[in-house]
Amino acid sequence: MSSWEERFPKLWAFGEQLAIVVLGGLMFWLFSALIITAPAAFAALFAATAGFVRPVQGEVLGRFWRGFRRSFWTALGLGAIDVAVAGILWVDIKFFRAINPTMGFVAYVIFGSVGLVLALANMYAWPLLAWYPQPLKKLLKRSLLLAVGHPFHALGGLLLAAGVLLAMAMLPGWAGAFLPLLGPGIAAIIIGKMVWLAMRRYAGEEDEFAE
Repeated sequence: MSSWEERFPKLWAFGEQLAIVVLGGLMFWLFSALIITAPAAFAALFAATAGFVRPVQGEVLGRFWRGFRRSFWTALGLGAIDVAVAGILWVDIKFFRAINPTMGFVAYVIFGSVGLVLALANMYAWPLLAWYPQPLKKLLKRSLLLAVGHPFHALGGLLLAAGVLLAMAMLPGWAGAFLPLLGPGIAAIIIGKMVWLAMRRYAGEEDEFAE
């Protein structure tokens, strides 16, 4: 144990946690350079920051790489579904608004509600994929069930993460420049902590095989 760690244990622990957030963010941007790798990088970000949420093993870079490698194809499929569904919902809303303002409003309420449920399901899907790698079909089913059964955990994580990122973006001068570096990791930690409150009751024996 180093003398600095002995003399300033809280400061040392804070530095280690900050390093995880920074390294996670750097790896996320690096592996998101190509559109095709961005979904797996997003899932791997939750794997890298999982130590803030639940017991894990390994260093942050190793956890990120394992999360990226193990979730690549499933994350790619999930990302493609997200983009496709979002596009369909948007086109449908625009279509009905063009026909009639009243129909447009009804379509906005209906399709907007569907979009909200899917957004909440995503709040569960990405951490779930990172912590418990599984086939896409099973992932979609579990995420939707969690979103319907525990919507407020996911909504709270989404709103809290968005609020923190917005506050960081509004920081003056050079302080706001830290948003790209710290933002991804902080958002992943916030969302992960919130959804884990609901997910942990269902974890059970799967924790034996989790990252």
